[in-house]
Amino acid sequence: MNKFQRGSASSPQIFRRTDEIASRCTPDKRLFMTTGTLGLGEYTVTLTKPLGVILEECEAGNSGGGVQVASFAEGGAAVQHNEQAMRNNKSGVTMIVRGDRLVRIGNEDVSTYDFDSVMNTLIDAPADEELCLTLSDGLGRMDMAPNLAKKLDTEDAILIDEVVRAAVREIRFGNSPQAQSLGDLLKVEIVIGAGVRKIKTEQGIEGRRCQVRFFAIFSRDTVTTFSCSVSATGIKQQNGSESVDIVALSCAKDEGW
Repeated sequence: MNKFQRGSASSPQIFRRTDEIASRCTPDKRLFMTTGTLGLGEYTVTLTKPLGVILEECEAGNSGGGVQVASFAEGGAAVQHNEQAMRNNKSGVTMIVRGDRLVRIGNEDVSTYDFDSVMNTLIDAPADEELCLTLSDGLGRMDMAPNLAKKLDTEDAILIDEVVRAAVREIRFGNSPQAQSLGDLLKVEIVIGAGVRKIKTEQGIEGRRCQVRFFAIFSRDTVTTFSCSVSATGIKQQNGSESVDIVALSCAKDEGW
């Protein structure tokens, strides 16, 4: 049985075992690498106009440009998409949340476009056809404490990555008073603790339960930032579903909160 393992948060670095893990994974599980046309943390949605997505330029300090999701307009296709995802959260449909970055419109890479260029591209898209959008959580390859990284096997490392990303999406969705009070989650600083164990549900379905702890950077005004410690527990059932169900989530601001 794996215990909740804590790694040293000193000398944070890119997860050193990423390339090794990816090389040993089967193609459908190379979550740390680009698979097909999707990059790390990316997903696709198909929407029709009016999209109902309100965009804004990425936060200050992002030299790469690009735009991100700021909010949603009622009655738009994005709201309908998210309602469908909430009705059936095991369907593999990814919800669009605030902070997600727009990467491609159809086959056109808009990840470095300025706001006006993105809007012109969307306006020029046919109104009577479905529009495929590729979005990203913007987290990239996450840092992990070295003492933790060296203890992980392939499957555990992949699940930890999935649970951290799912927790970030829960926070960005902002459905709780605590999440709303924290503001926008900008990035994950480092994953400092994680543990995975096998479970069996009351229905007899086998799965894995994963606990993670990481530090994330938040902002309430896009100018000042602060760090929070985030703890999350996710469950992934072995029933053919690719989704992770977050069953526990808490955030604690550093000293002064």
